Amino acid sequence: MNNKKNKTLSQILRIIKVFKKQGKKIVTYNGSFDILHLGHLKAIKEAKKQGDILIILLNTDESIRMYKGLHHPINQENSRLEMLACLDDVDYIVTFDDINPLEILSKIQPNIHCNGSDWGKSCIERSVVEKHGGKIHILNWQNGFSTSNLIKNILSAYSRPEVKAIFLDRDGTINIPRKDYVQKVDHFRFATGALNALKKLSQADYKIIIITNQSGIGRKVFKENELKKIHQYMALEVKKSGGRIDAIYYCPHHPNDNCNCRKPKIGMFLKAVKDFNINLSKSWFIGDDQKDVVAGRYANIKTIKLGEKMPAHLKLKPNYYAKNLIKAVKIITNEK
Repeated sequence: MNNKKNKTLSQILRIIKVFKKQGKKIVTYNGSFDILHLGHLKAIKEAKKQGDILIILLNTDESIRMYKGLHHPINQENSRLEMLACLDDVDYIVTFDDINPLEILSKIQPNIHCNGSDWGKSCIERSVVEKHGGKIHILNWQNGFSTSNLIKNILSAYSRPEVKAIFLDRDGTINIPRKDYVQKVDHFRFATGALNALKKLSQADYKIIIITNQSGIGRKVFKENELKKIHQYMALEVKKSGGRIDAIYYCPHHPNDNCNCRKPKIGMFLKAVKDFNINLSKSWFIGDDQKDVVAGRYANIKTIKLGEKMPAHLKLKPNYYAKNLIKAVKIITNEK
């Protein structure tokens, strides 16, 4: 690693010799800083306020393994150095190989050495610091923040199964659209290959969720009860063919209602997230309309557009284009 803050012991001794002649107060603070968290940042900021120059004494990888075991560190030495070097409050960083900083402190001889409240003033560093005229400053730890707790939280989060979804538009994607709306069950016709596509999707580890604008309700072309019958029919036919639909969300509003659910707004997606705890970043949205692509992008979902290309003036493209739903499903299921 090569940055201006990372110094060898011999280099830092020459540097602080100059600073001490200038009357600068040298502060040290040691640790492994394996996974930086708020407690570290608060402590480093407080340490910096105790003097003029803050030197972080960083345990090497070998040092950490000696006192924490072979599972540590999580972040390797160069990464830890780079992260600390990015902090404005850190002036210099020096690594050391021992499990405690006594030897390096005896050479640096700081004016102030900072320590956590869990060690207190009766720490092993106190004698060597005070021997050379320095003082121990006890930092105010941020309760609840530690690398160990952070790791436990991560393990807990990843122990829960991750839920991802395939969101599908309805009209033009699953069924053949009509200019006068699909107003009743007799109007509903599955697009060619749609049932097979949904069957194949049902074998993948995704929730299958329909997201559809149905402004015909808001325009009073048909009633909501009729839409529910259509969706019951659709779900039953999908089930008969060996597929499944886990949920259907629809926006019944008129385009002028300025609701938060009509695509390209993402209210329906957010409702699905709340209901199923879905990770949108691992999910997909398949649709034939440009609004579907825009909505997917707004929601940070990977998108596949069926049919025509997106208008150039939108300056927005889906992740993939596909001729039909079957082709879109192949893109998803063959993805490595």
